[in-house]
Amino acid sequence: MTHAVIADEAGGGRNNYVGLILGLALALGLQLIPAPGGLSREAWIVASLVILMAVWWVTEALPLAVTSLIPLVALPLLVGISPRDAAAPYANPILYVFLGGFLLAIAIERWRLNARIAYGIVAATGPRPRLIVAGFIVATALVSMWISNTATALMMTPLALAVAAAASPATAGKGGDADPFGQALVLGVCYAASIGGIGTPVGSPTNLIAMAWLTENTGKAVDFGAWMMIGVPAVLLLLPVAWFLTARNLKSDKEAGKAAQQEVHSALAGLGRITVPEVRVGVVFGLVAFLWVFADPIKDLTGLNGLEDMTVAILGAIALFLIPAGGGEKRSLLVWDDAVKVPWGIILMFGGGLSIAEAATKTGLAAALGLGLEGVGVLPPLLLLGLVILVMIVLTEFASNVATITLMLPILGALAVATGLAPVAIVVPAAIAASCGFMMPAGTAPNAIAYSTGKLTIPLMMRRGLMLNVVSVVVLTAVGLWIAPAALQ
Repeated sequence: MTHAVIADEAGGGRNNYVGLILGLALALGLQLIPAPGGLSREAWIVASLVILMAVWWVTEALPLAVTSLIPLVALPLLVGISPRDAAAPYANPILYVFLGGFLLAIAIERWRLNARIAYGIVAATGPRPRLIVAGFIVATALVSMWISNTATALMMTPLALAVAAAASPATAGKGGDADPFGQALVLGVCYAASIGGIGTPVGSPTNLIAMAWLTENTGKAVDFGAWMMIGVPAVLLLLPVAWFLTARNLKSDKEAGKAAQQEVHSALAGLGRITVPEVRVGVVFGLVAFLWVFADPIKDLTGLNGLEDMTVAILGAIALFLIPAGGGEKRSLLVWDDAVKVPWGIILMFGGGLSIAEAATKTGLAAALGLGLEGVGVLPPLLLLGLVILVMIVLTEFASNVATITLMLPILGALAVATGLAPVAIVVPAAIAASCGFMMPAGTAPNAIAYSTGKLTIPLMMRRGLMLNVVSVVVLTAVGLWIAPAALQ
């Protein structure tokens, strides 16, 4: 789950008055211009609301979650959409997949099962520095498929720094090019945390937003297993590139590698023997993941047609509150105080984005956008999709990826209509691209965490990140043209 630190996504902090005024001025100014021919007054008002929310989201004029509430007021009062219809997207089943998945992630973090899995993978890589970096990348990506990208980066980065210090004490506190092993470890964790989030629907909010939009607008449900058929190949294609870019210049220093491995084994030993709560959380996690991936054959065998991603997610969450932790702990695996960590603001952003996107469809704004984009249809699909992915990556380097994909969905849907491409071929790679801002410290939360270590300079991050961004455009274009349509045919 990616972009900006979760607390920031939920909203908070001081209002940005420049953003407030700019958003209002643009939205009201649009209403002074006559609506284009054939476009209804309601559609033109929705266009102003889209601009208003876009500016306020990008500038964080208000807490992002507060901006997300605008459709609940504006659509009934100004557009004539009933309050029930305006509010319905805020209860989309995908939101509850996110809620259940995040509660499961909180339990895994609470009992440190994620750390045991990650440290165990790194400990198995051997003493060669390049393989240690590979171990960090694989471990981080695997955990990030199920746990917040931010939390994964926060967990793995201190271990990466400790390992770098053990391997080369003389350069432990230095940045720049003085500690190439430390740079490789920190960048590897940073890249893998973002890439791993691509693999599953709960890996990043942008994945779930795309799934919800496709389900609502194409009439074909995109479930957990179908997304993994798209996301996992993308992860498998991008991770080796991330490893090559971070570890290619490392020298084979076995002594340093042995010292680094000792630090990893020490961290793993510090967790002690596996505990009863870890085992119980692991069992719940395993069952939920199994039901998510194999829901369709299970429904065919049992007739339980209600076994959807949402019901599995909430069933798993309820189980965590019911099952005693054991091992001398006088509590359940989850208590309600743990639930305060859920990024409720992200859930509101889901709802607000889906509500305004649905309004764009109902009022004809999305169809009008499609007509306006008909000229783009002359571009070859390969070039068109590559440009869409490039635009998404550039945007997410500077703005919230959740806000970016939410605002772009009506445009992407109209583009699909105008070009004749399947919506999945555009929406899925665009949503994945929103997690692929690898250049700027502000591009993703893992980027910011990596930069804060002092091991990296901005020019270094931009050089390595640019190369990974270019590869991402190529990989995601292939995903859109061939992998996604085949997985969701």
